[in-house]
Amino acid sequence: MTMGNTKITWLISSCSFLSLPITAQQTSIISPTEDLFELKVMYDGDKPYLSLEPDSLPGDATLNARCTAIWPALMYLFENYANTAAYIWKLEKLLPNTAVIQARVDSSFTADTEFTRLYQRAVARERVAPLSIDSALHIASHFFYLHSEQGKPVVHICVGINKVKGLSAQDAHPYHAAFCYQVIWQMEDYSKLLNAVKAPYSKEFKKRKPSEARILEVEPLIYAGMANQPELRRALIDCYERNKEHLNFELVY
Repeated sequence: MTMGNTKITWLISSCSFLSLPITAQQTSIISPTEDLFELKVMYDGDKPYLSLEPDSLPGDATLNARCTAIWPALMYLFENYANTAAYIWKLEKLLPNTAVIQARVDSSFTADTEFTRLYQRAVARERVAPLSIDSALHIASHFFYLHSEQGKPVVHICVGINKVKGLSAQDAHPYHAAFCYQVIWQMEDYSKLLNAVKAPYSKEFKKRKPSEARILEVEPLIYAGMANQPELRRALIDCYERNKEHLNFELVY
């Protein structure tokens, strides 16, 4: 799941990373995890490929409402914490045998007990620690990840290329981060915020290619600038108020 492009070369893409350990506790199983996902065969021209995403309409009315309302957050959890997200592309060689592919996907979800625990807590709305608005701004700002790519300054705003996962090891953090991702994903035009924050550095970098050291100096300034944007604060609060009946934590503001 990617979002649109902006420039200095300000790129957007998605990727998956290894899962964080989740505290072993009993979780209310809403439905088998594999039943909460939808497998599709898509086409890029004549070339088929597999799409595996959270199902926005997996069951009863309450579950459908929740999975639709927080779909981007659920996608964030899947992309960043599910072993199956990194595994699905390997099954394309089995096309067109979708029955075998589905069986492999089901087995992968069954074996991935850490992800099942994490995902079911979100879908079952099992409560985790609250999130302060200042912490939410701190997390959301880190989705605007400035770094060097082939010697050029790049900002990634995406599911995976960022420093968000490393901000905390608390078991509530994946849900807080997933919410912040949803807020950015659903903003009408987050690029206006980014453009305002990066403007002085865009001019600087256009005149002179920045060193790695300079990029590292600017990176926390980008985060701080984003965290100070009133529009981002409003977006976090508005998104929370629209979806709080479906979220498993309280936003404190």
